[in-house]
Amino acid sequence: MSNNILLRDYLKLQISKLADTNVEEGKIKSEALILHYLNISKAELYLDDIKVLDKDIKVMDNMFFELYQNKPIQHIIGESYFYENRFLTPPGVFIPRPESELLVDCAIDLISKRNKSLTIIDFCSGSGCILLSLAKKFPNHKYIGIDISDIAVQTARKNSELLDLKNVEFIKQDIFNYTSQKADLILCNPPYLAPNEIDHLEDSVKNHDPIAALTDYNDGTSFYKYLISNFDNLILKNGGMLLELPFSSVTKKIISYNDSFNNNKSVFYKDLEGKKRVIKIY
Repeated sequence: MSNNILLRDYLKLQISKLADTNVEEGKIKSEALILHYLNISKAELYLDDIKVLDKDIKVMDNMFFELYQNKPIQHIIGESYFYENRFLTPPGVFIPRPESELLVDCAIDLISKRNKSLTIIDFCSGSGCILLSLAKKFPNHKYIGIDISDIAVQTARKNSELLDLKNVEFIKQDIFNYTSQKADLILCNPPYLAPNEIDHLEDSVKNHDPIAALTDYNDGTSFYKYLISNFDNLILKNGGMLLELPFSSVTKKIISYNDSFNNNKSVFYKDLEGKKRVIKIY
């Protein structure tokens, strides 16, 4: 390909190629890839007559090849946008979903009503996006992220450094063996799929997101049952939990278990589609 090609024509070519694949939102992902690699704005991409150098075409062609294979754009460029910030999300780290922003909204509402300094723990913290979004907004509290994945913990620590946050600690640990300090607030968006549900996911998810971040290798309820059953062992007086719920058959099992075995109060928060997406236990 000649280095005389204009960038917007290169973009059109890649979008056309993606139309022959099963990659969804090819235009949006193509824009994101180019904007990230060349560090330019969307206005520059479409309005400026930018000629693409051969060396840049070679690199971007390799990146687009990964996109043709339905590799998540967040893993290709190594970052995701969540809530109000950018987070590193390299391969091996669960990609944050927009629906998890409701969990942050619920936490913000709860934290803003408390006057004292709080200890906030995020189980299954992944890239740290949920916990760090709160830590940036409320810097006077103590934040701890717990995850069993080495790469997730390492990435979350890097994200904390990029946001220049000093009040956050990330620890590698299996939450089922957690015996450390109690919290005023526990957050968790746990793996909630049964193994037989993995095959029904989109290729970009089942082939690239870490399996341990998708399934509990059981029926999808293990983390919820553990957290609900151990509320008194994990939560300080007047504290609470916020747990993100899946939108699947597992949700009914979680609600049923909560109704049967939760000795505390609980309330559900719905997303914009009216689906129960967060349970607050207090």
